[in-house]
Amino acid sequence: MPILGDEYTGTVRWPRLRQDVAIVTWPSFLVASVAAMICFAFIDPLLVGNDDYPPPAFATRMSGYAIGFFFFWLISALSSLLTLYLARTARPEPPETGKPDDWTRSVP
Repeated sequence: MPILGDEYTGTVRWPRLRQDVAIVTWPSFLVASVAAMICFAFIDPLLVGNDDYPPPAFATRMSGYAIGFFFFWLISALSSLLTLYLARTARPEPPETGKPDDWTRSVP
């Protein structure tokens, strides 16, 4: 039960690093999940390799699925991280002042 005066306002400020981690990991997790489902709907991890002998890392199907999922998660996390970097380092647009720029003024 909340103490009187300690009402929940509905807003919680996360530190910037925690926001960045959440912004990168959650969408990349969802993308990796869908990519793994689509990939492994068509590819059997045990049949990856030469002459139907799987590489040692793919000894079982579950290890193949796990390696594939984490590969897709890494690739999509790098993509999300690059997007976050580009969004955070973009130049801010100048504020609108309401007056025309110098080059748009007419010369009397």
